[in-house]
Amino acid sequence: MSDPIESNNAWHGPNRSDSYIRLFVVLIMLASLAAVLVTFRSHFLMGGHPWNTADWLINAENVHVRRGLFGSALLRIADTLHLSPLLVAIWLQCGLAILIASGAIRAVLVSPSPGLTAVLLLSPGFCLLFWAGDPHGTARKEMITYASMALLLFTSGEEKRDRIIVATAGLLFAFGVSGHIANAMMTPMFLFMAWVAFGRAGTPWIIMAAVLCAWAAFNTWYPIRFSGIDSAMDVCRPLLERGLDESFCRYAIRVTAEHAGSAVLFVAEYAYGRGLGAWHLIIYPGLLLPIIYLVRRTNGARALLWPMTLSVLPLLPLYSVGLDWGRQTVMHITPILLLMALMLLRGRIRQTKQIPLKASLLLLVLGVIWSPKHVFGLDWGMPVATIMDLF
Repeated sequence: MSDPIESNNAWHGPNRSDSYIRLFVVLIMLASLAAVLVTFRSHFLMGGHPWNTADWLINAENVHVRRGLFGSALLRIADTLHLSPLLVAIWLQCGLAILIASGAIRAVLVSPSPGLTAVLLLSPGFCLLFWAGDPHGTARKEMITYASMALLLFTSGEEKRDRIIVATAGLLFAFGVSGHIANAMMTPMFLFMAWVAFGRAGTPWIIMAAVLCAWAAFNTWYPIRFSGIDSAMDVCRPLLERGLDESFCRYAIRVTAEHAGSAVLFVAEYAYGRGLGAWHLIIYPGLLLPIIYLVRRTNGARALLWPMTLSVLPLLPLYSVGLDWGRQTVMHITPILLLMALMLLRGRIRQTKQIPLKASLLLLVLGVIWSPKHVFGLDWGMPVATIMDLF
């Protein structure tokens, strides 16, 4: 005879509270997307942000430089379409943000566990809410990886359709890998999600894995090999020739002339010397513990253990060369959230325990009242404050 307490705690399918939670989360997603798009608009009106936009236009037209292959590709697209590179970069960023929001909203609406999926994605570590909370962290190239993963949320089990979606996501991911070494570090997570989307490790997945691993290895070697150049003007000059202002080159493009060693010393001074990295003793558990709680509401604790572990290990070296620790933590958290949403959507894991209403409400509140800053520390009242500013 079954234990009555265990039976009461078992999950019997979506209920009315799940519908309200789902509606709330969709509205927050749309508001966060609006905040992000407004940020991109402001970048365009100011002639391009010298960090967030300029990073996309670092190019290898005159000299080999880290991230340069990606920027050169954008310049080729802009020249072919007879458009400003700035406009092409902003449009691409807007399209990627819309794709991420669309995939997340679809997962919430279609998932067989809508309440759990909704609470899961309403996390301060989910990229959309993180960007709405701290606009300085938006428009960085890892959004290409997030978009390729979000695209996988549109798979449905129809083999021919899913192959097209996964192939498109793979091409998008490969494009992002050429732009930032962090995207190369997320290759294991993307391949695991592609395996889930395919439903098996067949020949198409094996070919994709081999190609992407080789491409990721090359794009890990390339930025290390060309980590510093003699003059940042070699990168800036092609942009000036295409009508951008010289002030556009004063930050992200300027630091292409710096070597990785100086970045390590800079991080050591601020993160360890001044103790600012200690913020992560609060932020990281605050992001990870709700995920662990939700995983334990499913039968997927064992299935998700290795992907969750492997998602963070390749990214650890970034903490020694980049000061934006909040952003780098989101690079770990967002893929976990998207992977779990995909596995719920595709039935690879299923909800087995009810989430008490009080627990759901607590997680919803925590999801919208704080956000990690893109460097160190946290903001209270975010992204709610940012969203309210829109209106």
